[in-house]
Amino acid sequence: MDDLLAQFLIEGRDLVGQAHGDLRALSADMADARAFDSLFRATHTLKGSVALFDMAPAEALLHAAETLLDRARRAGVALSARQMEALVVVIDQVDRWIDAMDAQGALDDDAADIAAQLATALALDGAAQAPRVQRADAPQPGATTVFHFTPDPESFFRGEDPLATLAAVPGLLSLEMLPAEPWPSLDLLDPFRCMVRFEGTSSASPDGVRAAFRLVPDQIEIEAAQEATPDAGPGPADGIAATAESGGSVLRVDGARLDRLATQTGELVVAVHALQALASEIAARDPALGMAFRRAQAGIERASTALRQSVADVRLVSLQPVLRRLPRLARELGATLGKPLHFTLTGDDTRVDKQIADGLFEPLLHLVRNAIDHGLETPEERAAAGKPAQGQVTLAIAARGERLVISLTDDGRGISADQIRAGAVARGLIDAADAADLTDMQAIRLIFARGFSTAAHVTDVSGRGVGMDAVSAAVERLHGTIEIESAVGTGTTIRLLLPLAAITTRLLTIHAGGERYAVPFDQVGETVRLSASEIQQLGRGEACVIRDRTVPVVDLGEALGGTREQSGHARLIVSQAAGEPVAFRVAAFGERLDAVVSERRGLIARLPAIVGTSLLADGTVLLVLDLAELAA
Repeated sequence: MDDLLAQFLIEGRDLVGQAHGDLRALSADMADARAFDSLFRATHTLKGSVALFDMAPAEALLHAAETLLDRARRAGVALSARQMEALVVVIDQVDRWIDAMDAQGALDDDAADIAAQLATALALDGAAQAPRVQRADAPQPGATTVFHFTPDPESFFRGEDPLATLAAVPGLLSLEMLPAEPWPSLDLLDPFRCMVRFEGTSSASPDGVRAAFRLVPDQIEIEAAQEATPDAGPGPADGIAATAESGGSVLRVDGARLDRLATQTGELVVAVHALQALASEIAARDPALGMAFRRAQAGIERASTALRQSVADVRLVSLQPVLRRLPRLARELGATLGKPLHFTLTGDDTRVDKQIADGLFEPLLHLVRNAIDHGLETPEERAAAGKPAQGQVTLAIAARGERLVISLTDDGRGISADQIRAGAVARGLIDAADAADLTDMQAIRLIFARGFSTAAHVTDVSGRGVGMDAVSAAVERLHGTIEIESAVGTGTTIRLLLPLAAITTRLLTIHAGGERYAVPFDQVGETVRLSASEIQQLGRGEACVIRDRTVPVVDLGEALGGTREQSGHARLIVSQAAGEPVAFRVAAFGERLDAVVSERRGLIARLPAIVGTSLLADGTVLLVLDLAELAA
């Protein structure tokens, strides 16, 4: 692939994500001038970018969108709801065209017709009755301002138009064009390089003039020719100061290199752990040497910890590029199925490890498709149930402690445990007797079984028994867990709990059933020690009371096929399963450590409730448990 095209695909998709974020912000507050300016700049930059390739329809359509935004900005009015919807469709279409350039290197044959139709929709006048945008840059009568505008030499390449920027200056009185650098000889002149600067005066205030250059704040110098205070300097509103403080270069690094760096950093952490046992052995033979060794060991641990944190910070990426297509795909699927819906996305600016971000799109796409296809009712069914015709699907993302929490909620029909049991039996995934013994929550979790489906017919969307099992597998690869909450007739929430970091995982080692295991620290809510007599028989299981709440108890050794714990004192790990606390009884707690957790492979891949394995410095292989699956 051409390097220029590869760069465009990256930056173009970033700009599409920025534009969609700005449109969401404007839909919540039409007076958000910052979001409006950001949308204008994203549209303007996209137009300049597509002009470098054979994407004339995209350039024409983005020019129409830019014209609409510029007209609203000049008039000081907000966009109408109809124009906002048209802009969403335009950005969605540009997103499809970027995908087409990625897949085939050219736009489809109908691109010009689509661009013309969408440009016509943009031209619909709906802003005249809209409320005015609140702006703080109104010209002050009587004020005179001098400005010095030096466009970036590469401005033409980025699609910027210095003359159009100057045309937006309010109260322009005079303008002089001067060479920004000595003119070269004609044979050395580069027609694609801007080599001029401008000096002008305006009857508007400095703030009013500055507003015209707010998209290029690093290219403008402004001063008040009258009533200037001798010691006045640029204030916080000056884009120049803000740009100087926040400016910096961006280095794009191949993802495989970051992956190798992360792996090597994790191996270093494991190697450093080996020093602890060695330090104890040395101290036993020579206390003085042992103390000196421990001091050196502490320094190495501090350095490795700092290095690991630095690498983890470098690997943090925003989820926006990953999730940018989901709103469009949700709208398209809703239209295909005849289910109008409103898709809400929050927290997509959350930053997570690159490995987590790379693995999220597929499971989230399956979840969104499932929520719309199986979750939402048709408009007629919703009307009969007393619901609005338009369904609601919300994807909420948040970082909580060391966890990434992703919740997908729909207000649809909910999940019927009885229907799931019947579907599983019909497909031979479980026999009728075992299905009857399942609790409702256990039955609902059968939707993640391979080959499970309740669809009566195979369609382009569902019915093949794939999708939710792919979600489970993808989340497992990311060392995460899944929770489900559902109420028939009300809706469903599926929650993914994932680690924020992926280089190393903080583990708690435990002993149970005569063996040593580890559990991810983010699955440990608390540890409790109490008398074994406080654990009582409850139905077919056991339970105890922790802070006035009855909590079921699972003997971990017995659950793993080992021996049952018989000591007079019970040591419990309290975790969460399906949003409820569950206590796991263990023989002993071990050390806490940061280790690399490898995906389970081979025979281990067939074992349930295993997240993966971890190789310790002494060669010991630890099985890392999934407590939530053990409790299911």
